[in-house]
Amino acid sequence: MRFGIVGVGATLTHLCVAILLIKAFSTPPLLANLIAFLMAFIVSFGGHYIWTFSRPGHHGRAVVRFFVTAFSGFLTNTVVLAALLRDGRLTEVQSLMIAVTIIPVVTYLISRFWAFKASP
Repeated sequence: MRFGIVGVGATLTHLCVAILLIKAFSTPPLLANLIAFLMAFIVSFGGHYIWTFSRPGHHGRAVVRFFVTAFSGFLTNTVVLAALLRDGRLTEVQSLMIAVTIIPVVTYLISRFWAFKASP
């Protein structure tokens, strides 16, 4: 439940920042997606580290592992977004929404069993 709440918050952050950049500042969608990912990463890591998977230990290991996890999802997201944009049947915003929402399950599993796994 906690993962879902934090994930929704991070996903909404990603979508809102990206849409704002695309619509208000005419930022190219792939650049907007990168900037939005970085903003959502802050929301996601903070929420998961403090609330979802709170564990004793040093946060440095968790932030590196979670960044690897999140960046893997971001790369997948970017490939999907680029393919949807190239296809051209959907708007930039529709393509972005699809690309952003397909990653959470994979991110959850990697986070749960690797990124935030308790230190030995």
